[in-house]
Amino acid sequence: MKPILVPTLRYPRAWFCIGLLIAAVVTFYCLLPAERLPQLGIWDKAEHALAFGLLAFWFASVVARWDYLFMMLALVALGGGIEIAQGLMKMGREADIRDFIADCVGAGLGLALAMTPLVRWPSWLERLLTPRGT
Repeated sequence: MKPILVPTLRYPRAWFCIGLLIAAVVTFYCLLPAERLPQLGIWDKAEHALAFGLLAFWFASVVARWDYLFMMLALVALGGGIEIAQGLMKMGREADIRDFIADCVGAGLGLALAMTPLVRWPSWLERLLTPRGT
């Protein structure tokens, strides 16, 4: 099933692909061996919540509202898949239900933020960057 992108965006596929790239980067960092992880100096559950909140807000900004449930299910599956992969890797990482819960909470908060007018940020940015008369 293909997601329905926001029809008012000038470059909806580009925004969606950038979101996929962000999801790939989040996945990459979540699957790095423990000794190679960058130390951000914040609580790791906050890192998970922030990453998944960003993903949820990004995708909610570029997909139609009737696809929010599908988007949330995809993010929950991503978070769960990452935790399962960490448990199977045996590279200093382990599956942690609390990380998965933080992923889900972050995605929920990102979706809640998308219920505000801030969800129109891609349209605002496109208008700002598009030269007049085009």
